[in-house]
This record gives sequence, structure tokens and C-alpha cells, in this order.
Amino acid sequence: MTRRKGDYRSDEGAIMILAAFLVILVFAAAAMAVDISLKSNDRQHLWNTADAAALAGASQLPDNGVLAAALAVQYTSDNDPSVLGSLNVTFRCLVGDRNGDGQPDPGDIPNACDSRASVGPMVASPPFICADGTCVSQCNPVVDRCNTLVIDAEKTTQFHFAPVIGVDQGTTSVRTAACRGSCGGALSGPVDLILIIDRTTSMSDSDLANAKNASLGVLNYFNPNVHNVGLAALGSGDPNNTCNGRSNGTGDWLLVGLSSDYKANPDLDFDGDGNDDLDTSSNLVSTIQCLNKQTGTNLGSPINDTTYNKPDALTELISNGRPGVKKGIILMSDGEATQPGGNPCQYARDMATIAKNQGVEIFTIGFGIGGSNCNDGTPVSQMLAAMATGPTVDNCLAGTENNDDDHFFCEPGSADLQDVFLAAASGFESGSKLVFLPTGS
Repeated sequence: MTRRKGDYRSDEGAIMILAAFLVILVFAAAAMAVDISLKSNDRQHLWNTADAAALAGASQLPDNGVLAAALAVQYTSDNDPSVLGSLNVTFRCLVGDRNGDGQPDPGDIPNACDSRASVGPMVASPPFICADGTCVSQCNPVVDRCNTLVIDAEKTTQFHFAPVIGVDQGTTSVRTAACRGSCGGALSGPVDLILIIDRTTSMSDSDLANAKNASLGVLNYFNPNVHNVGLAALGSGDPNNTCNGRSNGTGDWLLVGLSSDYKANPDLDFDGDGNDDLDTSSNLVSTIQCLNKQTGTNLGSPINDTTYNKPDALTELISNGRPGVKKGIILMSDGEATQPGGNPCQYARDMATIAKNQGVEIFTIGFGIGGSNCNDGTPVSQMLAAMATGPTVDNCLAGTENNDDDHFFCEPGSADLQDVFLAAASGFESGSKLVFLPTGS
């Protein structure tokens, strides 16, 4: 069959129409790809902005929620002012549920945070939502102690090509959260720590028992794979029987060197959760359990003994601590330094300064110190605050010392000792970090 000339023109017209249609599809696909890429870039920039703002704000928690929110807004403004209109900053209390019972872990409240003032009793739901080993509640930094800052933000992307098909813009939203401290988990960073326990005769039997339980609570909180712990005491101890004491000139301040065997073969259910968690055959655990009362309040030599040259905390940390690992001391006392001679309170401050100058982070706990003064007239609270890693504030009379997030804790009640020890222990992990929150929290 012979095709007529008009047939060819008909085919050419159809091809041109098809080609034009394909060109439109190609340009539409390219346009959509460009606009989707723009939205994807904006979303990534929004994530980066929100993460940076959350981390900046969380650095001020749990002690200053007002400044935390202001810093989050400032970081957002510096990185992407267009987000400010949609920015929403809220706070949470993030604690652990490490045993998976759907309840906040004892000790995390009020140490990590405390939202009881605004949300009521500490039950799982409401106000707490628990999942994947953590529990979260709403938190009001004006009345609560909050450790987590949450940012919700949106960003609108103006499209360049999609308006051709009636789509002018796209909106993306993100939520990010940052927490400061242990954030519901056990302390994660490696630490070499010496506990220094006052067991002098001014401590009642119940007070000493609570101090020992508080020390065991730190061991239960720690992970022996990354946390080495030793024990020193005042008065000093018999090297052959660390339960017993000796005079300053003959006893050792360091009773147990840095150890990691405190959970090697657990046979003690310390926290009553139905699981054995501490090993009573560990020298560290058994020595804490058998500590008895002794005389002589020398607060300086257990840290660094330049008077009697007996084993002390600083020597152990420097000699047997792991290279590059954070080193710390938690010292608890119920009174002023009375030994050695001269000005024993100044001696205690000097020995603490030597340790701090060698990179040791010191937390001090003043238990039942009331209005006690050193022999030079200095309040004991000021002495212990000066011994701690600074800056510290002696707020004993204000009743806020245990909530100001520094390294000095003042006058906890006997029943509060474990909470205060855990707060000091968790203080070794003070940086802020991004966290995931349970759905619905």
C-alpha cells in the first residue's frame, strides 16, 4: 500500500504532540526533584538548628530553666531566624526504668530531676510514660527540677517549579530533645572514683548505717566495666583489718584500692528489686559493710596525706587510675576538721586544692553540720564548699543547696544520704546529649 503525503504529516503532528507532552513531564519531574531537594535540605538544616539549640539549652539544666529556654531561642535565632515563629520550647523530667517495671527508678528522683511539684505523685502513667528503660513526665522549670529540654519547630520551603502544578510550598516539622546528666541510664563515661566516708564517733549508729548504704548505692548505680571505685575513711584503718581503726600516725586512709569486682558474683539484692546486684565477696563491698566508728576528724589526709605519708585517695588515683579516665572523690563528713594540729580546716582545703590541681573532681557532702565552725571561725559549710570543685555556693541557710547543681551538698537528712550520694555520683556525667523520648511524652 502506498502512504499518502497527508498521512506522514499526521504522524509528524502526533509525534510533536507526544514529544511536547514528554518534555512537560521531564521538566515537571525535574522541577519536582529540585523542589523536593530544597525541602530535604531545609529539613536537614532545621534538624541541625533544633539539635544545636536543644543541646545549648540543656547545658543549663537542671538548675536554670529560664536561661536554658533563652539559650535555645538564641541559638535558633543565630542559625535560622525564620524558624522562631514556630519554635516551641518545653521541658521534661527523664529518669530511668532500668529494671523494666514501668516505674521511675528509686534514686533518680529527685537526683536526676523532680517534677512532683507540677505533675503530682511519681507513678508510671499518668504523669509518667515509661518505655525502653526510661520514664518521662512533663516538667515545669519554674517549680520543678527538669533535666531535659524539648524543641518543636517548623520550616516552610517556598517551591520554585511546583507552583506550575498548583503547589506553592511545603512545610516540614521536627521534634528533638536534649538531656543533661545520666538521663535515665547508668553513668556511661568511665570514672575512677574514691569514696571517703566519715565514720567518726560523732556519727550515730543509724547515720553510719545510712552512709554505708549510700556508698553501696553508688556501687549499685555504677557499671564495673567502666567505673573503678575505691574506699578511704576517717579515722584511718588497720591495713590488716580495714573494719578497725588506728591512730592517724599508724593507720591507712585508703582502705580499698580502685576495684571493679563489686558486681563480679552478685549475691546481694541491695535495691530490693528481686535481682542480686552486689558481690559481698568483693573486698570493696565487704569493707563498706563492716566499717565501724573511729575517732579523729582529719579531712585533709584521706585526700592527700602530707603529714603522715600514709596511703591516700590522690596517690591511688594518680598511681593506679587509668590513663585518660576522669578521676573523682566524693567526701562525706558530719563536722569540722580537728586534725592534724595547727589549722586543720585550712589543711583540709589545701589538700583538696592539691588534688583538684591534678585534675581530680571533688564532691563534698556535709551531713548534719548545722552551725558548726572550724577552730579559725570558718563555718564548716564554707570549708566543705571550698574543698569541692568550683564554683560552689554555700546555700545551707537558704535550704537550696542540694538543688543548685554544684559540687557541694549540705545537711541532707539521714534518710536522704543515698539520694545525695547518687546525685554526686551522677554529677560526673554533666554534659548535655541528644535523647529519644517515649512516644506520647
